[in-house]
Amino acid sequence: MLVLTQKEGEILQVGDDVRIYIKRIRGNWVRLCIDAPREIELKRIPAPSKREERAQDNSRSFVRLRKRS
Repeated sequence: MLVLTQKEGEILQVGDDVRIYIKRIRGNWVRLCIDAPREIELKRIPAPSKREERAQDNSRSFVRLRKRS
């Protein structure tokens, strides 16, 4: 996953055909405008709850063990 920090008025270009405009940032809300061809399907997926987020983080954690010489 790529995490970006953007400011109001900036544009993200995805491939050749998709642009995401950062229109407004107010507190925890961000207003986006997406310019994409009609044949590209866009889906809105709800954010996971804090409990789901923690469970997902725990499932990603791992420990590397090294043999002692």
